Amino acid sequence: MRNLAYAIALAFALAACDKPQPNLAVPPPSAPVQAPVAAKPAEPPPAPQPSANEQFAARVKAALRNAKDLDAQGVDVKVADGVVTLYGTVPEKEERRKIAVFVSQMAGVRSVVNNLVIIRGS
Repeated sequence: MRNLAYAIALAFALAACDKPQPNLAVPPPSAPVQAPVAAKPAEPPPAPQPSANEQFAARVKAALRNAKDLDAQGVDVKVADGVVTLYGTVPEKEERRKIAVFVSQMAGVRSVVNNLVIIRGS
């Protein structure tokens, strides 16, 4: 009888092999893991470019600085569409006039507004 019990147990075991196995939850293969992409360092914004008026004013100032016969060290310049405005101080009335004439003869100058103030010893 013992052999019969083994035979029955073996038959059940073999019969169980035909049955489909329960579905084990196996995760589907995932996409390959990519290394994080290093962020590109942000480029600084470009430096603001001076306007045409500012560039022209810089040229007028440089010309006044480099003029040998003018005392324009206390003179500042603003430009708007070819109109040059002179600010600052000069030591004499004649120097005020000479600076205005010099600037008015520069290429691109439409007119000169002379706001220079005469201060002796400036």
